[in-house]
Amino acid sequence: MSTHPSTRTRKPLSAAMCLIALSGLPVLGCSQSEAATSRGAPEAAPAAPPQGGKSKVEDAVYTLEMKPTGTYKAGQEGLVEVSLLSKGDYHINDKYPIKFKVTEAAAEGVSYPKPLLKREDGMFEESKGLLKVPFVAAKKGKTKVAGVLSFSICSAANCLMQKQELEAIVDVQ
Repeated sequence: MSTHPSTRTRKPLSAAMCLIALSGLPVLGCSQSEAATSRGAPEAAPAAPPQGGKSKVEDAVYTLEMKPTGTYKAGQEGLVEVSLLSKGDYHINDKYPIKFKVTEAAAEGVSYPKPLLKREDGMFEESKGLLKVPFVAAKKGKTKVAGVLSFSICSAANCLMQKQELEAIVDVQ
């Protein structure tokens, strides 16, 4: 068999090559629906500054929110809720390792009994999910609870892998 380029048969591009193509490097023969991507749908706006203590991210394919859940007392464990809701033809990827990692530089006087929460720490269904993030605030007043949620949301055509910063302002009594 000849090794001359014009007589070799062309092989389809692998998924890895598709990912390279989607990253902006020039590779031909790959479409966006052939590979998982963190783009593909309109990009989510950054988490809005907390209003009423919560931050919310609205996207064409999901809504993500972090909010206080009740009253908080200094020195006692409290919880904030992180909720994820898929929209339209999208669903929460049941194979992706969802995790919430608290912000490395925690607000002064705030500690986290569990700084890394995983899928099994929450409740996740096809179109909605919920994580309860425990924290302890040492002193009274308003303080920030923050972290990054890593998740994947999919349609029949593609999967989007996301990392979204979230924060909630809580009023500690």
